[in-house]
Amino acid sequence: MVKKLLAFLILCLALALVRTLLMVLAVVLLLALVHAFVTRPRETMVFIATLSFSALAVAQPLAFITGAVVVALAVIVVGQKRRKQHRRCLCTDN
Repeated sequence: MVKKLLAFLILCLALALVRTLLMVLAVVLLLALVHAFVTRPRETMVFIATLSFSALAVAQPLAFITGAVVVALAVIVVGQKRRKQHRRCLCTDN
């Protein structure tokens, strides 16, 4: 009986240690993400968007398809607006 109790306490201690290590790892990864966002915000946002879309594709394929279509349309609209602004600049310089 005492051996089982001792084994149970050791198992509890090991699980508590693993939990603490995972929490420390999460904090370190969060700090690394903050550092990356400060030093390279554009690349970090692309990473977060890619990670979000890949997680969404695995969890909810229909929502992923809808989100991908919305993002593609937004990119097309922004691209057309930039071209129009660029053409206006070229026309006024002549």
